[in-house]
Amino acid sequence: MKRNMDLARLILLAIEQSDDDEPASIQLPTDQYDDLHISLHVRLLHEANLIHAIESTRGFNSSSAWIPHSLTWQGHEFLDVVRLGEIWENLKMEEAKFGGDLPFGVLFDLALNEVRSRVGIVSKDRSNKS
Repeated sequence: MKRNMDLARLILLAIEQSDDDEPASIQLPTDQYDDLHISLHVRLLHEANLIHAIESTRGFNSSSAWIPHSLTWQGHEFLDVVRLGEIWENLKMEEAKFGGDLPFGVLFDLALNEVRSRVGIVSKDRSNKS
């Protein structure tokens, strides 16, 4: 199954909007995605240290599901730079120029650069040493 960054972003937003760290208060996008895709992406976000999640088994030799609890510091940082739909859409356009599926670190850097540009912070070009 392929990673879907739109789904990952929706999961992060749902966790942030929850009332507390209880899984029952997290409104995952089940109207847009099936349980299998959501569970896989919760696991991926957990493995990327963007969220805290637990694996719940449903009995002996049955499938398991990943259940989100809360964002990590890194999860908050990533969400802070991709929260705005306009920035997210710009990232997806940049990603499409390269055939899609850019590594997470590159997406995060692109998003940070977009935010820096919007707040007037310009990176110094270190390759231009005179």
